[in-house]
Formats: sequence, structure tokens, C-alpha cells
Amino acid sequence: MISHLRISAFATIEEMSVSFEEGLTVITGETGAGKSLLVDALFLVSGQKPRGLTVRPGFPEGVVEASFSSPFLPIPESLSELIAPGEDIVIRRVVTPTGRFRQTVNGQSVSNTQLQSLVDILFDIVGQGDNHRLSQSEVHRHYLDAFAGTSGLADSFEVLRREILTLRRQREEIADRRERDLREREERIRMQEDAETLSGRPGEFEELSKTLSAQLNLQEILLLTGQSYGALYEDEESVLSHLGRIVSDLDHILSFDPTLQDVRSSLSEAIEILKDSAHELHRYRESLEMDPEHLSVLESRFNLFRRLAQKYHVRPEELVGHLGQAMMTESLSSEMDLEEMDRHIRDCEGRLLEIGQHLGERRRAASEGFSSEVCDVLRCLRIEHPSFSVSLVPYPDPLGGPFGRERVEFLFSANPGIPESPLGQVASGGEISRVLLAIKSVLSGSDKVPTLIFDEIDSGIGGEVGEVLGDLLKEIGQSRQVLAITHLHQVARKGDHHLLVRKVSEGGQTRSRISVLEGEDRVREIARMLGGEKISPSAMSIARDLLS
Repeated sequence: MISHLRISAFATIEEMSVSFEEGLTVITGETGAGKSLLVDALFLVSGQKPRGLTVRPGFPEGVVEASFSSPFLPIPESLSELIAPGEDIVIRRVVTPTGRFRQTVNGQSVSNTQLQSLVDILFDIVGQGDNHRLSQSEVHRHYLDAFAGTSGLADSFEVLRREILTLRRQREEIADRRERDLREREERIRMQEDAETLSGRPGEFEELSKTLSAQLNLQEILLLTGQSYGALYEDEESVLSHLGRIVSDLDHILSFDPTLQDVRSSLSEAIEILKDSAHELHRYRESLEMDPEHLSVLESRFNLFRRLAQKYHVRPEELVGHLGQAMMTESLSSEMDLEEMDRHIRDCEGRLLEIGQHLGERRRAASEGFSSEVCDVLRCLRIEHPSFSVSLVPYPDPLGGPFGRERVEFLFSANPGIPESPLGQVASGGEISRVLLAIKSVLSGSDKVPTLIFDEIDSGIGGEVGEVLGDLLKEIGQSRQVLAITHLHQVARKGDHHLLVRKVSEGGQTRSRISVLEGEDRVREIARMLGGEKISPSAMSIARDLLS
């Protein structure tokens, strides 16, 4: 249960601290005094955006801190490392004037999702500002399972359903991987076959290209090498003939003057180099021969390189290396056998079907009793002709949906002759509050949330209905902690504890204060609720009688 709440620098609250006890605690005060700010603060603690709280001007941040005794329900797994079993819980949430949030649980930062999952097991807010919850099918399912005692069965169904979905996804991934491996295996086989067909060696294509180029241009090569050889050596006016005459002339000059000896030596060396080059040209030309059969072989092999290179999207000179990587690897045996996995999935689906059928049967068996008890409470709350029922709508998926094979939906009508429709679509705010209170009353012995907070659910009612409402809250307070903000003296007088919220003006500032009422102070507050600000002796007398 909630043991302590501290609110700092929000709206009319500069600093407020209040402790709570077991049983029914009523919270009263004049309109605008700040009663609902307490609920707004708990709404903020639950991980929601500020509903009615703004950071008080002049303060750097607003803070709400709530302390809870150790809950009955298991701590959410995402927070199990932060909260030890049996440990009290302190939630602190900070808001800056710019709307930024920080939150901690027992001094450790947590995400908003973690915070909300924790609050779900700590308290529940019932009020006109929270009635949207009754339009959610999952909330309906939670309430029905709490009544039917099938919450554990529903959780087992959901755990198994999620396991099946995970197994199906894994099975699909394995099948896809196997198909991909099979394609790759077939590709590697083709590559190996092509590698054997090619039987290439590194650098072969480059050599092949050169040889083929020479063969295809053989006539022109013969012509040009013949001309070059003749011009250099064989022709009458060849380069070497001219150089021979020049050297002969230099020898004649040197007989008179040795100055040009170096020139003569250089030319002699040049003649020897040119002779060697001429002989190399001659040998190269003599080695050339036209062989049509050899040319055909070269062209065929060249085309094979080009064709395979195009097939594998590589350059021809890279082909030998690319095909050399075609090593067979067997990955299929490393995966779970798909047939074995299919058998496991079928077994899980069979167990899910059994659990789902059993769950559905128990839900259907409990629905009539649940509806009847809710209607009984609604009649006490002066909805004269309530019609309330539970609809179990099968999910189209054979696996069902979250927490069962059918979706749970509450149907309601407050007027005779008007067909039932989904609760959130047909009920007014006041009617939904009463339906929610009726459900909480019916579930008072089975719903495990330790603290219920009722925010002015008595709006628009009074008289005998107020008495019934007070009795219901008192009854619920026997098994859990109940906080009720109320404007009805019929409800306020039933409280085990009474808190008063009031506004005070000091130094030009308006502040909200909270105090515990006992004795005559409580009598005076009940008298105010009976007759307004001017409290008469008769009102005080009636208030005493009501409290006694």
C-alpha cells in the first residue's frame, strides 16, 4: 500500500507531505482547495503526463515522491534487479517547467515503461479522468480473469503463445537460411564445374590476350618487322650502312686529329647495339608463322575466359582467383532438424489449444455470475435497470490473441429497451464511474492491487446512493487500502481516516495545506459538508450523530 506522499512545487502546493494508513481514507475540502492535486500527483507517479499539475512559478522543478510497502504481486522482471523481495518501494518523479521528466525507483533511474509496469501492481486510480481504461479490451479481460480465477491460466496461455510465435519465426528463419544455403551450394557446384572446365592458372588470360593479339595481327607485324629490319640493316641505304660510312670518315679524320676519338667510340657502340637489335628483329620475324588451327584454339579459350567472367561479374583477369574460392561448405547439418522443430511446434500448438479451450470454458462459466453481481451493485448505486454482460469474441487467428482464444468485451445499457453496446461507447462519465466502482466492489476479494484511489466518483449523486457508495468503499477498504476524494458527507463519515485539504493565503501567496482530522475538527468538516460555510449548532449535532 502507499505509506507516504510528498509533493513539492506544483500548482498551489509549495510543499505537502502526508502519510496514509490501511482501510478507507477520505479526503475532503472546499472546491478548488487542491484535493484532486493529490490524485494528479499519483497520476504523475504512475508514469503519465501531468494531468493538472504545473510547476509552481519561481521553482526550478516540481517533485512528487511516493513510498509504498512491499507489494503482494511479483515485481516486474525488468525491475527485479532494482527491488529486492520484501523491500519497500520509493518512486520519485521530477518535472521541469519546460516539461522534461526524470524518474527513479529506489534511487535508480528507470524508463517510463518500467515505471508503468511497476505501478500496475501498486495502485489503481478510479475516477472520471481515468474512465478511458474501461474502453480497453485488455482491461475487461483482466477484470474477468480476476473474477474467474483464471489470471494464471491466461498468463500460461500467453507465455505459450509467445513461445509458439518465437518458434515459428525461428523455423521460418532456418527454412530461409537453408534455402539460401542450398542456392549457394548449387552456385558453388556450378563454379567448381566451371573452374574444372577452365583449368586456368594465374596470369594466363593476360598471356593469352597478348598471344591472340599477335596472331590476329600477324600480317601487319610481318610487314612492319620486315620494313624495320630492312631500314635498319638489310637495305642498301640502311641505317647501319650510313653509320659505317660515318665511322670510316671519322677514322680518316682521326689520322690527322684524335680529338673526335670519343665520338668515334660512341658510334661504334651504337653500331653494335643496332646490329643486335636488327638480329633480334630478324629472329622474331622468323619465329612468326600463321597457324589457323592454333588461332582457333586461342580464340576459343579467350572467349571462354570472357564468357565466364561475364557470368560471374568479374574481370577476365580476376576469373581464376574468383573460381578458386568455390570451396564446398556444408551448413545444413548445423541447424535444428526442421521436421523435429515442426513436431515441437505442433506439440506446443496442441497444448495451447487445450489451455485455450479450458480458459474459454471457465471464462464463459464465470461471465454470467460476474455480470449478475455487477448489475446488483449498479442497482444499489441507483442505475435502476442496468444491463451488463460479457462478450467473448473469438480471434480470427487459430492461435488466438493475447491471453486467450477470445477477446473479452463488456457490454452495457443503462436504459430498458436500449440494446447493449460496448461499454465505452454508450455510458456517460458518471455511469462508467459507477460501473467501474461496481466491478471493483465485485472484485474486492480477488483483485490483488493493494491500493485503490477513487477520485470524486460521487459526482452527480447524493442521498441514499451516497450512503450505498460509502458502504461500498468501506467494504472494499476491509481488504485493501482505499483513498477516496469526496464531496459527500455520506461517504466522508464512513472513512477510517479523514484528511482535509484547504487553501491558505500568506504574504500574497496561495498555498494548499493538508491535515489529519480527528475529534471536533472532523465533526466541524462533516457539518460544513452538510450545511455550507456557516456551521450551525444543529449541523454540528447532526455531524456528531453521523460520526457516532
